[in-house]
Amino acid sequence: MSLFGATGIGKAAILGPVLGAWLGAAAFGQASAPPRHDTIQELQELPLHSVVHLIGVVTYVDQAGKLFWIQDETGAMPIAVSVLPVDVHAGQAVSIVAGKIARQDVLQGATNVALEHVRVEPATLSGLAGVSGGDTERTPMRLAEPGIAMWRLREGSVLRLTGVTSAQLNREGLIVQQDPRSMEVDRSWPSDLTIVRHGPIWVPPAIPTVMSAVLLIVFVCLMWIFILRRRMRLQTAAMAKASQTADALRHLTSTMTQIAAGRQFETQVSIQGGGEIADLVAGVNTMLSELHRRDRAKREAESRMQHMALVDGLTGLPNRRLLADRLSRSLALARREKMKAALLYIDLDGFKLVNDSLTLRLGDILLSQVAQRLKSRFRQSDTLARVGGDEFALILDKVESWSDADTAAQCVLDVLKAPFEIEDHLVRVTASIGISIFPDHANEGNQLLQQADCAMFAAKRNGKNRVVHYGDGLGNAARERLTLEGELRRAIENGEIEVYYQPEYDLETNSIVRFEALARWTHPRMGRIPPLTFIPVAEESGLIVPLGYQVLEQACADATTWQRRAGRAIQIAVNVSSVQFARDSFLEEVEEILRRTGLPPSLLQLELTESSTLTGLERAADLMRRLTGRGIGIAMDDFGTGYSCLSYLPKLSFDALKLDRSFVNELAVRPETRAFVQSIVSMAHNLHMKVIVEGIETRDQLELMRTLGTDEAQGYLLGKPTANPLEYLSHGADFAVRAGEAEMVR
Repeated sequence: MSLFGATGIGKAAILGPVLGAWLGAAAFGQASAPPRHDTIQELQELPLHSVVHLIGVVTYVDQAGKLFWIQDETGAMPIAVSVLPVDVHAGQAVSIVAGKIARQDVLQGATNVALEHVRVEPATLSGLAGVSGGDTERTPMRLAEPGIAMWRLREGSVLRLTGVTSAQLNREGLIVQQDPRSMEVDRSWPSDLTIVRHGPIWVPPAIPTVMSAVLLIVFVCLMWIFILRRRMRLQTAAMAKASQTADALRHLTSTMTQIAAGRQFETQVSIQGGGEIADLVAGVNTMLSELHRRDRAKREAESRMQHMALVDGLTGLPNRRLLADRLSRSLALARREKMKAALLYIDLDGFKLVNDSLTLRLGDILLSQVAQRLKSRFRQSDTLARVGGDEFALILDKVESWSDADTAAQCVLDVLKAPFEIEDHLVRVTASIGISIFPDHANEGNQLLQQADCAMFAAKRNGKNRVVHYGDGLGNAARERLTLEGELRRAIENGEIEVYYQPEYDLETNSIVRFEALARWTHPRMGRIPPLTFIPVAEESGLIVPLGYQVLEQACADATTWQRRAGRAIQIAVNVSSVQFARDSFLEEVEEILRRTGLPPSLLQLELTESSTLTGLERAADLMRRLTGRGIGIAMDDFGTGYSCLSYLPKLSFDALKLDRSFVNELAVRPETRAFVQSIVSMAHNLHMKVIVEGIETRDQLELMRTLGTDEAQGYLLGKPTANPLEYLSHGADFAVRAGEAEMVR
């Protein structure tokens, strides 16, 4: 603030209270003035019809009572009334309120003034009581004397008194007519007592009053100064606060600009200032914390999306996309260090059966456990990835020879030997593995992956649960397999798959008890294709389901016609794949085929492999009980070629065991096989199962199996598969055994 401004405020602080005190005194004096009234002399100046207020003393009353005179300090005038108040008499002070109806005439004077609506009321005139005489010089005055502000009287003031003498008093205060010592003066108007000249201020009696007034003025001035200084301090504080607020806002703006440019939302703004600025900064910090949380959540979401794009969500292993990137890096490293790299393509055998029998959820659990087992057995520098479904790939860096890849592949097979425990289910799986070596087989990652996949399919075709290296011939085999799959699909759709029947004989009655239905395929261009060639392709491609139901329905329809020709009940045995048996609708589909063909359920025998029942034992046992409950027979096919876990046999409702032809072939070269077969036959009979032996091709084998106690036999010696089984029934094709010699009787 400038000096001129401060000086101006100082002057205002001093002059303001003084002017205020003077104006207050003037207002006080004006407020204390008596109420205004009119005089007789002023009547001529008043306008017509104005309200007149007169105060005076009655000097004369007419005997008729219609007129009386009043007098004030300016003159006298008559007042005409219609009825004179009773108490009006001479010497009485009255107050008259009326309305003026005529002006004063110049010639006749004030007597010509006329009033109307006259109202007469008694009035009180304050008098002055004083003592006069030859030597009297002091006249006392009552403090309540109207007409003058008593606080304005000072010692030495000169007064003027106008009034009417109403009495004369002696020294004893008695009314006398001669030699009066005092008198009373009655004033008609407050203005009869006026101050002609004020007395001096600085007289001893007035000093306290003056000092009090001065002190009051000083006090008021000091209060004004205090108030103004306080306002100055408040204004100064407000200006300082405004400056501080501006600095804080500039700092906040600069900080926010830096944060926005660098996206440093974790930064907190320092608080400079208080009050609203502190609240604003606190709000900004809260906003920054929320932005930091959202930015972190966004980065985490982007990281998860990138992780999901490169990592398999089920197993946590790299997916095919990340596998391709890791494979290119491994090949670059192998080129740089002039070493080999191996790629193993791993496919789980029978995983579709697990999915179909134990639900997809348990299948996912199995895949996760397989991934954890495999991951725990290899180096961190190696890459194990899930390619898709039940297929995995393993990249081996710094491979010195093919034997290193073989060792890793054998390790995979060993890891999978132990069963997997999944919610009270013991599941066993194996793997088929194909191997491709860089740079021996290919120089690019895609070629290595394709070659390893081709080798894996070769391992499946060769019996599964084995390892196969890629070779030149495998490429042609892969192309042939694709061609074969397409032709097989077309053949199933066109009904080109034929059903052949091979008889099975009862060794006790020497008669045919059933025919086994076998699928045969004769291609119009490629000729006859063996079942061992197209059945694995059907299982791998999923075509085994429509193929199996086509064979089942055709066999049931043909078996219906045999019963009339044979004259006795002859069963039909149909092989069921593990994929078919794992379908939830399997039982309903079998019942529907029996209903359409009209074949009694007791004439149908379903042949299952061991692998069909090992996965999901509880479900398999329940389904088999439901099948046998409807009269359908169930036989275990190729017993002894699988896991041969005997502990589950009592839990499953098998009617018969079919010994694989491998037992028959080994009887001649391995004597211990005879004891093993005897034990199997004894166990089966104890479990109320019949024993059917396959692959009987010589008379010695037939006699030996009869001696070991088997119940039924099947083989080329007894009958080859044929499309027309009626030829066996038309001649009553039974056989007899005489003197150790088996011959067909036709």
